[in-house]
Amino acid sequence: MARYLSLPLTVFNNLYPVTNISIGIPPQPFTVRLDSAGSDTWVLSREADICKTSDCTLSGQYDERISETAISTDYQSDFRAMSAENPIYEGTLIKDTLTIGDGVIEDAEFGLVYKSRFNPGTPADGYNTKGMLALNYDKDQSEGNDHRYIGVLELMKEQDLISQRAYSLWLDRYSGLPWTGSIVFGGVDPTRYEPPLVTLPRVPFSKWISDHAAYPNVQYTSLVLNTVNGSELQDESVRSAIIDSATNGMSLPNDLANIIVHGFGGVYDPLFAWPMAPCDLRKADAEFVFRFGGWEHGVDIKIRVGDLMLPHLNGFRFKNGDNACVLEVKGHGKDFLLLGSTFLRSAYVVSHLDAGVIALANSREGPRLDDPDVQEITGDEIPGATKVVPVLPGKAPKPISTPLFHGKWRSWEIGDGSPYFPNEYFDGVLTLDAAKAAFTPPPVGPP
Repeated sequence: MARYLSLPLTVFNNLYPVTNISIGIPPQPFTVRLDSAGSDTWVLSREADICKTSDCTLSGQYDERISETAISTDYQSDFRAMSAENPIYEGTLIKDTLTIGDGVIEDAEFGLVYKSRFNPGTPADGYNTKGMLALNYDKDQSEGNDHRYIGVLELMKEQDLISQRAYSLWLDRYSGLPWTGSIVFGGVDPTRYEPPLVTLPRVPFSKWISDHAAYPNVQYTSLVLNTVNGSELQDESVRSAIIDSATNGMSLPNDLANIIVHGFGGVYDPLFAWPMAPCDLRKADAEFVFRFGGWEHGVDIKIRVGDLMLPHLNGFRFKNGDNACVLEVKGHGKDFLLLGSTFLRSAYVVSHLDAGVIALANSREGPRLDDPDVQEITGDEIPGATKVVPVLPGKAPKPISTPLFHGKWRSWEIGDGSPYFPNEYFDGVLTLDAAKAAFTPPPVGPP
């Protein structure tokens, strides 16, 4: 009998994937965020401070008093999520029965959060789902925890629900809003991707963190923007790319992000933390091609320009009347890429923790199948995948890209409730035959 668990997902607020679980007997329902880069599973307590100032109906609050299967830990361990020095969520550890889809996990240990350092319900970050289901290695749990506990994937394997600590993740960007998706624990669904499915080893996060298991990292080697007029942007450089389902958008090295944001006529909305660009770019016949694992034998993930843009919830417009959309690209340092749900809407991802590898393919478009042919992952090999040996750092060609923007950066303010905001770099002229007009050089000002 095949051992795998399939679970439907919803992309909450079009930001990140969430799923429904239950804890205890009788079951208490929760909506939690999937965290492919995190190792701490937690839910909110019935006494959580955050629920005194914001609505916790969607996420749920755990009450150990009414659960017949709750077990208080003997060691009364402190729980701190994110980091020991600067915890965002604090509480204790507790054990109870955890139900995920058709799988029942007995004596699952998780964090029970009482205190939070900030309110995730504020408009600035949109984190309205308060709970996390961790999908990374147990040994990378927050250092502030007094006790190391067995994670969900390890318990699934120990209790014979899956054969390997592995899962496959798929998000559907074609079903309309809200987006949906699925996760298969212990298996691969070949109906959800376009071959080839290419297996890459996990690589170090950076030259300062050498442990390959620290994050779900793969090796990025190039980025190209293809339009009907040819390649508008090219970059070739060996960097680490973190695939993080718990975040939205894509955070790229500053040099790449600046080219894209300014080239697309983007400005920053100070209340939203992501740049804004003209919605007409969603019609552009252009796509980004991310390559991972090498220039000759890697895997190419294609992301249409329109898939990087979302309508702004407040309906902002540029001065010339064009509708403004959220451009889900921003700068973040210089050494790595952080690829969230925006990337996952175009990429099918299989993470095999026991084998230390990640497989990537382009997501398949089209309607869902009622009876998918899921293939169980039984050993180190991922069914249907081919392997790639990544290029070695230090052997990459020099980056090839358009010149960096050297104009003066300004902090924009909306002011007096006006639905308009200034845009110094976009001239209001767009063509629908690709994104060529968006890459018109912006005005150059003092550095």
